[in-house]
Amino acid sequence: MLHPEHDLLCAEVRSWYRTPSLAFQVTRAKYGFYRRNSKVEGSARVIVGDATPHDLAALLADAREYFGGCEFDLWIDDQSKDAVLGPALTAAGWAQSESTIYLAHVGEAPDEPKNTSVTIEPITAATLRDFVVVKLQGFANSEEQPTEAQLAQEMVLKEQDFRGPGRFLAARVMGEMAAILAFYERNADRLIFNLATRVPFRMKGIAKILRDFVLTDSRKKGCRSVIINTNPDDTPIKWYRRIGFTDEVYWHRTYVNPNFG
Repeated sequence: MLHPEHDLLCAEVRSWYRTPSLAFQVTRAKYGFYRRNSKVEGSARVIVGDATPHDLAALLADAREYFGGCEFDLWIDDQSKDAVLGPALTAAGWAQSESTIYLAHVGEAPDEPKNTSVTIEPITAATLRDFVVVKLQGFANSEEQPTEAQLAQEMVLKEQDFRGPGRFLAARVMGEMAAILAFYERNADRLIFNLATRVPFRMKGIAKILRDFVLTDSRKKGCRSVIINTNPDDTPIKWYRRIGFTDEVYWHRTYVNPNFG
């Protein structure tokens, strides 16, 4: 099932990565868009535009010059274009890293969560570090405390999001932060980009409570869409589709060069 404003939504999401923001600089180039976060090392990226396999050498040379020799990765966000450029990139030493699919929720929002043992709170500047700890633990599938280096790197990103379009929520159980969710709010659209539960609190429906909270809140506020992104090859995509995230509004594949430099 498609979103009622499918075409407009596809164009909107695509534009998010082609326009500058608080955190990212974006420059239009001959063969696409150059994007990076000046405060985060290793964030340089080329979003490939109108390029053919014959343009590949010129594209890569221009990007190396633009980024001053720094490492960068490549995004192709059109599957038909990827079918043509992908083999040429592979032959040139680039490797597929991952794919990401963006799914818009279609249909009615669920009923409001009724589990009184779980409380949901907005994250503040004072609790942002706690949020980051839970996010890193959830994604690592471990209760190990993140290193200070990991925390510092993640805090740079989250502080930028916090000052910009990022909105952060936490679910607490008996006062303990058990799960987190983050979404970008861009005009009438919301993109869920982090959803994680700590290992001891899994299989209790806590992530569902957070997700349903965002869906019901979005309906109350008249949002046009709620979108979630995930790796199409990972298990969660089946769960997302079952609960109404059925309309594919964006996709990209990342390529990296392990022999860069």
